[in-house]
Amino acid sequence: MYIQKITIEHILPCLADPEKIRFKATIDRDASEMYPYLNTVIEKAIYNHEGHTLTIKKEGRLISLHPRQIAAGKVIDEKDAREIIEWLKGLINHCYENRGKITPDFERRLKLTALDIYKLLPGTNCKKCGELTCLAFAVKLGDEQAEVMKCEPLFSGEQQEKRRLLLKLLKDSGYSIPTVFSE
Repeated sequence: MYIQKITIEHILPCLADPEKIRFKATIDRDASEMYPYLNTVIEKAIYNHEGHTLTIKKEGRLISLHPRQIAAGKVIDEKDAREIIEWLKGLINHCYENRGKITPDFERRLKLTALDIYKLLPGTNCKKCGELTCLAFAVKLGDEQAEVMKCEPLFSGEQQEKRRLLLKLLKDSGYSIPTVFSE
C-alpha cells in the first residue's frame, strides 16, 4: 500500500460557506509522484507540475493536494472530511497499484476566469439562466456550478460565433460541455 495514513490536523470554519467546514490533513509520505496519474483518472483535476499540486472539485468541494498535505473547503462536517480522506487514500493507492496501466498526464488544465467566459456571452443580462447578470453566470460557469446550455441567447442563431468560440474554449480548457457539441 502506497499511502498508509492521512491524518486530519485542523478543522476550521469554512471561509466560503459558514455552515460548512474546511480541514487540513497530513499524508504519511510525499504523494506528489502520483499526482500525474490522478490527473489522468480524475476528469476535472487541475495539475501543477512545477508546484507538485493537484486541485480537485468534488461535489462542490475544493480539495488541494500538496506533496504531504491535503486542504479542503466547503466540507459538510467531520464525517464528510473523513470520507473524503478515505476516498483520496483509496484513489492514490489504486493509481500506485495500476501505474503501469495508467499514462500519467503532466499537462495543466487551464482554469478559466469569469472575464474569459463573460467576453463570449451575449451580454444581454436577460436572467433566463437564473442569474442577475451575464457576469454572475460567467462566474458560476467558470466554477462549474452552472451549465452553458442555461444561457438561452447564446444558443440563438445570432450568437453562433460566440457560441462556437465559448464551447471551444471550455472544451480546450477541460471543462465538460454537452456531448452534442463535443465533436
